[in-house]
Amino acid sequence: MSAPAKAGVLTHYMRYLTANTLALAAGFVSFPVMTRLLDNHQFGILGYYEALLLLGTAVLKLGTQHALLRFYPHGGDADALARFRSNHIVGPFLLSVALWLACVIVVAVLIERFPVDERPVLWVVLISIPLLIWGSFVEQVMYALERSDITVWFKTTWRWSELAMVLATIWLIERSALGVLAAKLAVLVLACAWLTLWFRRWLKARYVAPARTQLLAGLAFGVPMMFNELTSLLFGFADRILLRALTGSFSEVGIYTIGYGLALSLTAIVGQTLNQAFTPTAIRLYETEGATAVVGLKRDMLDVWVIAVAIGTALLLCVGREFLLVLAGPDKAASAPVFVVSGIVLVWYSLFDVAQYGLLLQRRAMRFMLITLAATVANLVLNVPLILRFGVMGAVAATVISYVMLAALQVWQCPRALRYLPPWRRALPAMLYAPAMLMLLRAVDYYGTTGAWTRLLAGTATILVPAAVFAWYDRPLRDGLQRVMAGRKATARATGA
Repeated sequence: MSAPAKAGVLTHYMRYLTANTLALAAGFVSFPVMTRLLDNHQFGILGYYEALLLLGTAVLKLGTQHALLRFYPHGGDADALARFRSNHIVGPFLLSVALWLACVIVVAVLIERFPVDERPVLWVVLISIPLLIWGSFVEQVMYALERSDITVWFKTTWRWSELAMVLATIWLIERSALGVLAAKLAVLVLACAWLTLWFRRWLKARYVAPARTQLLAGLAFGVPMMFNELTSLLFGFADRILLRALTGSFSEVGIYTIGYGLALSLTAIVGQTLNQAFTPTAIRLYETEGATAVVGLKRDMLDVWVIAVAIGTALLLCVGREFLLVLAGPDKAASAPVFVVSGIVLVWYSLFDVAQYGLLLQRRAMRFMLITLAATVANLVLNVPLILRFGVMGAVAATVISYVMLAALQVWQCPRALRYLPPWRRALPAMLYAPAMLMLLRAVDYYGTTGAWTRLLAGTATILVPAAVFAWYDRPLRDGLQRVMAGRKATARATGA
């Protein structure tokens, strides 16, 4: 059977945008319910153990998901794919499981040192880790194949099933962090079962023994990327652990978790979507056409994306607080500054994340990891005095400073032949748009509105109308939309749809 026709990057973007938007819609349903059913203490426990879950999974994956994408044999025959499966999927997974079993033994020995009400939560987290690892590996194969068509419906189904299970559990059975994590685990089991069936159908070639050289080559690339992923997670989640350690309060952790968690969910539609569409296409272009093609891809994407960044920044700055109050209720107002500031820095980083992509194309994973490590160490060092002095907002300040440092270092170290940033004639208006909108709305006192809903609607309309007018007359954006439609039609013709 012939391979599916490769869709263009903008078609991938539209598909990933659909999946992430539907996932975000699920968040809009769950967030108001969970913030009302769980108090700050339970949210603190949830945020704390979710951070441990993500960190533990990142370590035990050994960076294999990154090696999967970079070592996938584009154009390889069945034998090449069979070797890839053994050397970069099955072999590393068995190693991850062995390390996970060692962790289970350690926890079983030390379990009495944990508070009684947190022990079930810890066991649920431990059981989830190998399932998350396997699911990540199989999803990365889809990612390497550029099967965004599968990702759209699979991610959406997974997220909404998880939503239904979580809400049913905390409403009817267990109104706590344990209920949330147990519900997610139940859906995770079903998702991994389907992924395993897909994986078996993807390649039916005979299994071959892993080759030591190829296995070590994958680990040599993946382990530095594991440290990079770990340090990246520390940007958002070490703050929660340090807040708990330095303040002794799960309520403080809950305030941070609500604000930062909402910012991550919203900006996933910005940064994650852009990265999902860009990365596999950039790797394929670099392998087949060289650095010039990658820079051209960056130019086409970022010259348009800077407009989206400007609009997102304006919405967060002007009506971010009202948005959180509408979703979470007035008793969660303390999380609003966390949401606004964190959201703005994450929106802008999405642009630099694509602009700096170059070291990994050249498989220079160690240098990339060292850059992220430097910024993360700065984040940890800054967190301690800033949390002690300013509490929750000190953790936010440390995150902002560290992201600025990370973006600057990554762009600086990106090979010149692969580096691209939007020109000043597009970047400067994008930077000025949000403060200009804030001054306008304050000058008119948000048209006299006082409630969160009315201020949100008035501010959003004021921001979007001039942005829509500008976009209408912006030629790069019009050309980009035309390429989206052309790419979708070409793909439909190639697949006979």
